[in-house]
Amino acid sequence: MKRGLEEDIEEMSEEEVGVNNNNNNNSNGKKKKKKVVKKSKPVPLTKSVPQVSSQPLRPTKLVPKKKTEIREININDIGSNELSVADQRVEADGVLAGLISPTIIEDFYDQYFGQKHLYVKRNGDNIYKNFFTKDSLDKMLRNNLMKFTENVDVTNYVDFQRITLNPEGRAYPSLVWKHYKEGCSVRLLNPQTFNSNVWKLCSTLQTHFQCGVGANIYLTPAGAQGFAPHYDDVDVFILQLEGKKEWRLYKPRDANEILPKKSSENFTQEEIGEPYFTVTLEAGDLLYFPRGVIHQAVSPSDVHSLHITVSTYLNNTWGDLIGKVLNRALEIANEECLEFREGLPRDYTQYLGVIHSDKVGDERRKELTDKVGSLWDKLGQLLPIDIGADQMAVKYLLDSLPPVLTQLEKKHSIEDETNSMKIKPDTRFRLIRADSVRLVVEDIAILFHNADNTRIYHQVGEEPGVVEFTLECVDALEHIIDSYPSYIYTKDLPIEDDDQKLDVVSALYEKGLIMFEK
Repeated sequence: MKRGLEEDIEEMSEEEVGVNNNNNNNSNGKKKKKKVVKKSKPVPLTKSVPQVSSQPLRPTKLVPKKKTEIREININDIGSNELSVADQRVEADGVLAGLISPTIIEDFYDQYFGQKHLYVKRNGDNIYKNFFTKDSLDKMLRNNLMKFTENVDVTNYVDFQRITLNPEGRAYPSLVWKHYKEGCSVRLLNPQTFNSNVWKLCSTLQTHFQCGVGANIYLTPAGAQGFAPHYDDVDVFILQLEGKKEWRLYKPRDANEILPKKSSENFTQEEIGEPYFTVTLEAGDLLYFPRGVIHQAVSPSDVHSLHITVSTYLNNTWGDLIGKVLNRALEIANEECLEFREGLPRDYTQYLGVIHSDKVGDERRKELTDKVGSLWDKLGQLLPIDIGADQMAVKYLLDSLPPVLTQLEKKHSIEDETNSMKIKPDTRFRLIRADSVRLVVEDIAILFHNADNTRIYHQVGEEPGVVEFTLECVDALEHIIDSYPSYIYTKDLPIEDDDQKLDVVSALYEKGLIMFEK
């Protein structure tokens, strides 16, 4: 019985995308013309070949993996160091290592991430210099059609009240700077859409965290505060780019506010008490704190502040994974177990419900609750954990930023429009980004990817990036994914049919997912 992603379509929110794939029509062994599509029900890309053996083919040349030591990388060097092409995952680790140094990544996860704040003081060494400046903000406003509320906020915090002063329409530079000179903070809501440095930073860190990464940029005039005390539903890294800003952190008010699923409303000073940690960040400093930590910030009276907040781990919890698993398990139970489809007793409302919860010794109530417990136990035996993990991974891909390709990656892929590649058995290739694809195996093999995503959050173009293959291609696709970052020969793909090997590589090439060794 198929228990794939397509069964979850109705349960997914508008932020999630499912794929129906009932059209697996290639079992007759006839050669199909290869085509690349992005529809939710396409014919698989490659032809179907009869299985010669019941045992799966194994790659003829396995690529050994070598663990690479993490090297600190400055955010200004993303995409321009040797690791940018060698293995982007190692570069991503190095970027985080550079941000939190001298704390090492292992200690960060053991002692800080999701637990408490981390403050990194760099004693005047601005390692973020030229990453993003006030001039960068001005150029963004002048060179792009940015709108108030959608891309830009102007806010103030006066008499313990946050005030948003957004006009309607375009955020013209003169209007934004007018509000700034009058004491308002300027917030850029999605700077990665308009600034390549921010895009590279977010795209690289999402490779490390394996979940969505976003950013806001805040410019605050001297002696001003733009936002009321509150907590967020994301973990944040504060990078002080220019000037200074004093941060005050407050503990969650109760256990239910630790690692919350939703951001808070604005708090009054009386509701939050005294801060447990106060620090003034200077250019080059970093402050990390988990979701749920109440915070507020104010710039000193003598200097402005410019900082970027990098956020991650939105809806990326055990609870999110288990929610998807349970939804799928219930659908499976309703389909496969008769007991779940049996009608409820006519009298269940007379014994179940909050108003009947005090009838502890009632035999009929106990009989009904025991029945629910029995069904729950059976549900626990049907948990499709792998399908839930696939759904989480696909949702991440759909929400993620597209990868930022280096010049070398563009030159050796379909991005180089002047040099179309003719794929041959001796052609050596590899994935451009291993974390840009997710292979899901159902009635057919579905390769999800983020190459067609835009730099706007949740915007994936007309339809999500999907490439479909027949099941005979699964071992080959796994070999391609597992071999990253090494190059492999087309002829070594574990498929019997040589033409199908070429079809698989051509399909990946035409979607911009692979690069060639030249």
